[in-house]
Amino acid sequence: MTNYAGASMEEQLKKLMQENVEYSKEIYRLSLQVKRYIFWGRIMSAIQVLFILIPIILGLVFLPPLIGDFFAGITGTGLPAIEGTDASLPGMLEQYKQILDIYK
Repeated sequence: MTNYAGASMEEQLKKLMQENVEYSKEIYRLSLQVKRYIFWGRIMSAIQVLFILIPIILGLVFLPPLIGDFFAGITGTGLPAIEGTDASLPGMLEQYKQILDIYK
């Protein structure tokens, strides 16, 4: 705080009001920076949430059919890969046993 000794009351008030205006301008400038920081923080938080939610949603949409096709191929409920052959797991095990019997 500045020493205003010897100045008239009117001059002291004038100087104090000038200082007050300068401090207010500085506080306003800092509050705008804080406001901008908070805004971009919210934007980045939303982007982070989207980076987590989008893969989960896409997984829920696209993985069940893929998993169903995969298990259908293993259990034999799907179409055989080659006509006339059994592409199910038990059928493939039986074919493997037959091949082993041939080479004994």
